[in-house]
Amino acid sequence: MKKRSKGEWGYIRSQRIRVLIMTVILYICALGLYLIGYCTLHTRKSLWTIFAILSVLPASKSLVNLIMFMRFKSLTAEIHDRIHSCAGQLAIIYELPFTTYEKTYFVDAIACAGNTAAGCYSGKPSGKKSHDQDLKDLCIHLENVLKNDGYKDFTLKIFDNIDDFTDRLKEMDNKLSTKRSVNDEGMLNTFRAVSL
Repeated sequence: MKKRSKGEWGYIRSQRIRVLIMTVILYICALGLYLIGYCTLHTRKSLWTIFAILSVLPASKSLVNLIMFMRFKSLTAEIHDRIHSCAGQLAIIYELPFTTYEKTYFVDAIACAGNTAAGCYSGKPSGKKSHDQDLKDLCIHLENVLKNDGYKDFTLKIFDNIDDFTDRLKEMDNKLSTKRSVNDEGMLNTFRAVSL
């Protein structure tokens, strides 16, 4: 399986496999260090044991990363093709998990054209909050991310319905007079940078 970049369709699936393999390798290395020390020195009281314990730290960090990626699924080919066909010449990225202090949001796709951005979030409501409140919170979070990165006078709309999102993509593509601008790629790079 080829490695996917953040924002590419299939990124979540690729990362799940990559991080799983890395986690297993790191834990095997930790166990190997311990066994080398125990088999050669016939005691657990050696530097090899300390090295083995210390090597569990990056393995555990990788395990936490794996748990985060296991919470999400890549878009199906059908949904990706539907979004991709409506995007036309728009700059678009897929499969973006955004984390806030309260919740993690999985945004299916975000497209940019000029000072306009549109995203699709079809997630479930969290705890006591309604789905509409989650949409507002996500929109506020992403607007703050863009403002903190120096973007001003932009419009951001998050849709919870794939049909509304694809309609908006068609509108944005029809209004697009030229090819992608530097601003489009910059906004998308900001979204990539703050996603998981």
